[in-house]
Amino acid sequence: MFRIAIVDDHILFRKSLKLLITSFENMKVVVEASNGKELLEVLETVSVDILLLDLQMPEMDGFETCRKINELYPDIKVLVLTLRDDAKTIREVVELGVQGYFTKNTDPSELENAILKLSNDGFYFEKSLTSIIQHILEGSSPKLKTEKSQIFSDREMEIVRLTLKELSGSEVGVKLSISPKTVEKHKRNLMEKVGSKNFIGVITYALLHNLLSVNELKD
Repeated sequence: MFRIAIVDDHILFRKSLKLLITSFENMKVVVEASNGKELLEVLETVSVDILLLDLQMPEMDGFETCRKINELYPDIKVLVLTLRDDAKTIREVVELGVQGYFTKNTDPSELENAILKLSNDGFYFEKSLTSIIQHILEGSSPKLKTEKSQIFSDREMEIVRLTLKELSGSEVGVKLSISPKTVEKHKRNLMEKVGSKNFIGVITYALLHNLLSVNELKD
């Protein structure tokens, strides 16, 4: 059973989201909070696997909350839920090390898939991934670049491309005839190579250094 936390200051949205998640198999909402401060208080006594996090909230917003979660509870996977889709916000969210980005205008049916991707140590950026990556590329900050480009092996690039197609670690393993543990080891090595806390950082890096083309995101 995946334990979910919802942090959003809009009560109606939060309650509606809880009802939706309750309809998903093997998922349970164990925490509801209106801001990051409330969340951190509850996390002292309640365990959470995945955090659905709004960005614009009073007292402690989503950006500061994410920094605290990374520091205090690094095993919690963070899926940002927001109305904001501007390039500045997207860059900042990627740099915070979240595992997913989901705008509130996306079809609710996509949410279950997004949560499952995160729970399988993957990442999820909604169907507009191509435009999001293009925004990042157009205004990429120094934090998303390094002075010397790392070289990815052929096997590593296979894993990058298959993960980009939203395959889970197990599905990638089947495709490449390797174990899921080996897939996750490759993913960890890739994140270490590029200095990223999440796999979207690996994909962004590959695009910035011409290891992937933007057109491949559309396949």
